[in-house]
Amino acid sequence: MKKSNNTEILISKAEAKVELLRRAAKRGNFWSYCLYMDFDFFSKRAILKKVADVLQKVYDAYKVEKSIYVGISMPPRSGKSYIVSLFCSFMLGHFPTKSIMRNTCTATLYDKLSKDTRDLVDSVKWRSIFEMVLKTRGVKTWGLEQATQTSYFGGGTGGTIIGFGVSMLDITDDLYKGWADAMSETTNQATIDWSEATRGSRFERGCCQIDVGTRWRKNDIIGINVEKGKYDYDICIPALDENNKSFCEDVNTTEFYLNKKKEIAPEIWESEYMQHPVDVKGRLFNPDDLMYFDELPNGEPDANIGVADTADTGKDNFSAPFVKKYGDKYYLYDWLFTTDSMDITSPLIIGKIKENEIEKIRFESNNGGKLFAKNVEKEVNADVTWKATTVNKETRILMDSTWIKRHIVFKRDNRDRDYSKAFEQLITYIKMGEKQPDDSCDSLSILYRFIMETGLNLTHTESINREDWSSDPISPWQVF
Repeated sequence: MKKSNNTEILISKAEAKVELLRRAAKRGNFWSYCLYMDFDFFSKRAILKKVADVLQKVYDAYKVEKSIYVGISMPPRSGKSYIVSLFCSFMLGHFPTKSIMRNTCTATLYDKLSKDTRDLVDSVKWRSIFEMVLKTRGVKTWGLEQATQTSYFGGGTGGTIIGFGVSMLDITDDLYKGWADAMSETTNQATIDWSEATRGSRFERGCCQIDVGTRWRKNDIIGINVEKGKYDYDICIPALDENNKSFCEDVNTTEFYLNKKKEIAPEIWESEYMQHPVDVKGRLFNPDDLMYFDELPNGEPDANIGVADTADTGKDNFSAPFVKKYGDKYYLYDWLFTTDSMDITSPLIIGKIKENEIEKIRFESNNGGKLFAKNVEKEVNADVTWKATTVNKETRILMDSTWIKRHIVFKRDNRDRDYSKAFEQLITYIKMGEKQPDDSCDSLSILYRFIMETGLNLTHTESINREDWSSDPISPWQVF
């Protein structure tokens, strides 16, 4: 309760709490600042208090002119970039003459985060704490009136950073676009080289460093720094805790993560969601991990379909697996697999479609596949469609492998020459290895996506919104 001109002014408890948070933020308490700026968001995501505590150590160190280096690893959509944007605005409020450099995987993402941070600094709530205003309002760079050069600058990985030194915070925020980007040796090394050269040349004395992102592989940027012991503080938050519960139900539920774990390859789950990358070595399809049948189940199948990955000439194989669906299993009963040219494979595939009474077949339309499919369509009664694939092949195969292992049933006695050749290539395929034969794996990946697109899948965890397949049928967990 306050008195002004003999008039009593009542302040609610809620207003009093907000005022206490504002004052604590002004004194330098970062978590109070987060709650003051966006109480609804942070009150539901208490897990971010751990991140705020680590960032508080950065503030405390810089305040006494000490530079420290921290790493923060969290699953996708957890709010890590948002809390880092808030920290940027918090630090600029307390040290308005200093500068921040922030780098991301792309210039587009940098622009978004730059705008987000600038808008925080330009908000009424921020000014109610720090009572300052912006002098410049660009996207690539912007600054407060008190800034000696610019307050905020940076860019996408691989870009040029010219003309500025960073005096307060050097931040990397998700330097990899996704799993395929990180697993590329060339891209990963280029990212490391850029970080050490271009980014590393901008530090001024006393600058603190922050790496924040999702883990992808053991020797990504964060992994290398952990191995070398560069971080003064390193926080790693997995999607599921030690009790197999979601780290934050407001981000995604425990059920969501448990289903996700079932859907995707273990390597992707351990890295992207659990923040614990494992080496990807050995065969992707170990024979002991596959299912087999001696005879097809009794009764009529739910569907009888196939796909065809065409090959014109050279060492590539024309691969066309045919499956009959019983429940949630797909029995691979026939497999056309040959290096013959298209003028030979055309009558072969037509014969297979007629012989097996195929209902639907999808052709991969890359490399002349569309014309090939149109010619086949004229000769058969099956529903013939075609579609190009644009997702990186190696990554697509790895991402779809878990579903293939759980739902494709192979012939135990595959004496058929084509079938045995295809199966042998399948079980000798090395995960993310150097260039190697992959036609059998690729065709099964195409089959999986065709099944998902046509809605033939049954279980809840494998179904997705049809709209997600409008441009290219990629797996629902992919974030590239």
